[in-house]
Amino acid sequence: MNRPSSLNEPLSLKGRRALITGSGQGIGQSIARKLAHAGAQVILHGRKDTAALRDLSEELRALPWGNGLILADLSTTQGCTALIQEVQDNYGQLELLINNAANQGTSALYDLDPDNVIEMLSTNIAAPMLLTRDFVRQARPGAAIVNICSIEATRPSLGHSHYASSKAGLLQFTRAAARELGPNGIRVNAVCPGLIDRPGLYEDWPEGRNSWIQNAPLRRVGTANDVADAVLFLASDASGFITGSSLNVDGGMDCISGW
Repeated sequence: MNRPSSLNEPLSLKGRRALITGSGQGIGQSIARKLAHAGAQVILHGRKDTAALRDLSEELRALPWGNGLILADLSTTQGCTALIQEVQDNYGQLELLINNAANQGTSALYDLDPDNVIEMLSTNIAAPMLLTRDFVRQARPGAAIVNICSIEATRPSLGHSHYASSKAGLLQFTRAAARELGPNGIRVNAVCPGLIDRPGLYEDWPEGRNSWIQNAPLRRVGTANDVADAVLFLASDASGFITGSSLNVDGGMDCISGW
């Protein structure tokens, strides 16, 4: 697929094909909408066939460039190795990869379940590595990868030792991949969200949400659309000289000592 010939519309993704993993809900859903409305042909991914994923696919199908949908379990090597090939076989060459799918369980360190740890590490760090490997084998110069990390990569919360470690690994992989793939004209960056609003957040964790709002310089929690805006920037030509970087989407929380 040809890249835009002009930078008059630096956030346009017209003519590009993007795979967004974990696009059936929350941040992934917003990223899919954002990139699709910027002109990309979006390939949705989910672990299971859900009503939300199907509804999103139907919504984006109304756009002139359409979309695709592939199911794969990214906690398994088989699911990872088959995904990029299936995209190519059914839709063609990819130019954008958004590694968003993630497992975010909580557990005190002394209660960690071995199976849960392995599944989390497989989904959160091994899958992006394997998908990146297969993506770059078919990508051309100008392709871009955006990894959805977390501010917990550098500032872990209690009960998140395995999650924070997986995101720290993904952040370092972003830098390593950017260094290795830069000479091929492929950019790799990360977005690190802070606390992002979701249905039931206040009911599930009122003290954490209130503490965040009281301490964050922008005095609010983030939205999935805030993250999607950052992804669009890093996927587009507007960030053409940016690689190996991480963009915090946290309302300024990184500026304070704690919350």
